[in-house]
Amino acid sequence: MADVAENRVAVYIDFDNIVISRYNQLHGRGAFQSDRARDLQVDDPRSDRAVVERLAAATVDIGALLDYASSFGPIVISRAYADWSQPINASYRRQLIDRAIDLTQMFPLSATKNGADIRLAIDVVEDMFRLSDVTHVVLVAGDSDYVALGQRVKRLGRFFVAVGVAGATSRSLPAACNDFSLYDDLPGIGADEEPDTLEPDAAKP
Repeated sequence: MADVAENRVAVYIDFDNIVISRYNQLHGRGAFQSDRARDLQVDDPRSDRAVVERLAAATVDIGALLDYASSFGPIVISRAYADWSQPINASYRRQLIDRAIDLTQMFPLSATKNGADIRLAIDVVEDMFRLSDVTHVVLVAGDSDYVALGQRVKRLGRFFVAVGVAGATSRSLPAACNDFSLYDDLPGIGADEEPDTLEPDAAKP
């Protein structure tokens, strides 16, 4: 088995995907939208405290994601894609920056599509051609839109890994991966209950 120190890992996080999926996993399908969690000001005493507590319970462990990615080798690229002006995303900015993750700003192009998956996919393929020493691509998202990306990464001779949230990951995505893990199965992450693992396209916000 090759020494992982010889690998070079690139990590790409579809941040809306993972945050929304985790919230809905713990609090019920569609809860993120019905609770209006995206715009909630956590530090505002006028905010719904029940939703604030639900957001806290659904906090994504960035450290666990990076620790998992680094198990494949040293991380040389790490990017997270989101509209960082949104309060829920902005609440993660400090810990992302402290972990040297590049924050890619995505401005909503319409009410239903933020373009993060398109921008992320373009960046991955561009990086594969630009950086020949990258051996592994770790995607944090569960959207079926990334199936074609996984197929392309593997055709380019790289090892493709994805991390998705149980109950919010397309059934077709794991088949496009060399390795796939559920967020709850990562070291350091525990879930009280084991929900159904995969659902078609459920990760789309």
